Formats: sequence, structure tokens, C-alpha cells
Amino acid sequence: MRSTYFLVLRILGLLLFASTLSANTQSNAVLRLSEAAETGPNYEVFGDPMPNKTEGLSLSDLIEQKQSHLGKEVRVSATITQVCQAKGCFFIAVEDENWARITFRDYAFFVPTDAANSRVIVEGVFSEIHLSKAAADHYRSDLGSSGGATEDGALTEYSIVASSVLIYERI
Repeated sequence: MRSTYFLVLRILGLLLFASTLSANTQSNAVLRLSEAAETGPNYEVFGDPMPNKTEGLSLSDLIEQKQSHLGKEVRVSATITQVCQAKGCFFIAVEDENWARITFRDYAFFVPTDAANSRVIVEGVFSEIHLSKAAADHYRSDLGSSGGATEDGALTEYSIVASSVLIYERI
């Protein structure tokens, strides 16, 4: 009877250990909640297909010329630096000192959570947004980041609501 008790405890211990390892593996797993609309030898396109794959306006040029592009469809080239780790529902695109948060039209698609450090071409509508402290905190939390806020915690950001995103292989 005593040996059966120890055997059960040992099995429960092994199951607990295995489930802990499995949970750690899952938290590091790449999420791909959307399939690519098209693929090529060194890229994937998410959202709408992107027949024209030429480089877009640089993100720095877009922001420098923002008044002529606000509220309009743009094609922008940049580098992805951070991706929402919850499900890939947005990412931060950067060029030089400039950055923009990229979301997806109608929440219709997502990007892989391991897309950071990839070159990207984004097609979508450009805007400038003033986020509340709560919204800024939520986005920073999804990114696992704490920077970018003003003294009161609010954040002014540039945004593109993308209809199509071409992600090149990671650099």
C-alpha cells in the first residue's frame, strides 16, 4: 500500500513537471493566427494580396511630410521592431528616430509574433492619434515595454491601419 502511494506521488510529480515544461514551451511559441495571402522566395504578405511589391515611402519621409498624407492611403517601408505578443494584432514599425503603430483593417488579419527585426512594406491609411494613458499602458503591456509616454502617461503616435503587409525574411 505504501509503495502504491509513493508511485502515485511520483507519477503526479512527473505530470506536474511535464505540464510546467509544456507551459514554458507554449509561452515561447510563435503565434500565427493568420495565413499569408501570398508567399514568395523571401517574403509573406498578410491581409490583401500586394501585386506591387516596390518599396514605399520611407517612414521618416512620411512623418516629415505628414500633413500631405494624413487620412490618405500610403505605401511605407520600415523595419518591424516589436510585435504584439498576445496574438500579433499590431506591430511597431521604425525608421531612424520615427515610429508608427501598425494595426489591421477590420481586425481581419494578424502577423506572426516572431516578425520583429524584419523589413516590411505596409499599405494602409495614415493618421496621427492621441492616446489616453490607459490605451498607452495597454499597448505597452502587449509589447512588454514601458517607454514612449509623456509625463502624464499619454502618448501621441502615428498609426497606419493596414490593408496589406509584406514581411521580408528577418534580417
